[in-house]
Amino acid sequence: MSDIKTNIENLVDALKDSDEFRRYREACGQVSRFPEQEKRLREFRKRNYQLQNAEEQIDLFSESDKLMTEYQDLYGDPVSREFLEAEVAVCRIIQRVNRELIESLEFENPL
Repeated sequence: MSDIKTNIENLVDALKDSDEFRRYREACGQVSRFPEQEKRLREFRKRNYQLQNAEEQIDLFSESDKLMTEYQDLYGDPVSREFLEAEVAVCRIIQRVNRELIESLEFENPL
């Protein structure tokens, strides 16, 4: 287990050293200078997460469109847009790591 822990720590360090993560941290710093915009970003991210993980049956495309319309000002603001784009870039790396682990271990189809 110590090899796994060491390799996870190395992966975390590699992510922290990536251009994508540095961009994300810089964007976080920029957003923090604008408390109202930061609050709107938090609300948007929370609602988007809830929408993506809703247990009840919903029209995801329609609800996503409504959410994007309500928060379209975030994408019009350069600081907020940069934060959202940087966050997506980091999330894609994490998704890729997860996908490669699952595929490499044949975790989804073990039989």
